Amino acid sequence: MRQNTMKRKLRDGQAVIGSVITVPEPFIVEMMGTAGFDFLLVDTEHCPFSIYQLQNVLIALRGSASPVIVRAKWNDPVDVKQILDVGADGVILPWISSRSECEAAVAAAKYPPEGLRGFGPRRAARIGGGLQEYARRANEEVLVLVQIERAEAIERLDEILTTPGLDGIMIGPADLAASMGYLQDMENPAVEAAIQRVLDACLRHGVPFGMFTATVERARKWIGRGGKIATLGGDVWFVDAGIAAAKTEIAALLGT
Repeated sequence: MRQNTMKRKLRDGQAVIGSVITVPEPFIVEMMGTAGFDFLLVDTEHCPFSIYQLQNVLIALRGSASPVIVRAKWNDPVDVKQILDVGADGVILPWISSRSECEAAVAAAKYPPEGLRGFGPRRAARIGGGLQEYARRANEEVLVLVQIERAEAIERLDEILTTPGLDGIMIGPADLAASMGYLQDMENPAVEAAIQRVLDACLRHGVPFGMFTATVERARKWIGRGGKIATLGGDVWFVDAGIAAAKTEIAALLGT
């Protein structure tokens, strides 16, 4: 099983910047894999991925040095088990709002006695040195992140952040804003204050803080404040940005 460089960097106090994969197209995925990001995040929560498509995406990323972290559809041990069995380097579990939910997320990703993950790493073991080697190292190498994206989670930060086996958190700013009554208003001062409160708690507990930042400006802002995980763009985002840039250049060319 390969060393999870993202997990090592976070343990060493380094910041990491990744990008997001939302389209299960192997060629596009392979291109993303050669870009040199600290990690790649495959989003199966909001995007149409079957487990078979996810496996094909992971096959396309086999040659990439970037660890592949998969955002699960839900905090479901069956979903987590399948994600890891097809070869993901880690998982992100959405909508975690309590200690018990966080404990369940960690347990789903860990083999006994640390968790309850069922043993059947069908593809993972074949790319990770065989069953014995995978079983020996999986609990240490698999990264477990949870998302803080509900107002009620803010009130339970201390109990969530002290969960054994948790490797870090990710803020879901859009859903956090919506849960606070600010749909599509992530820059609202109240939302920013809530995010800062999470960051402060993470720093206090020594837990890596992350956020879906999308842009360089937002990544710079939160990493500058002490955050350790950020995302920059993604496959569809890069296409949209390229189209927008081309349209601007065409308008300038034609004088329109």
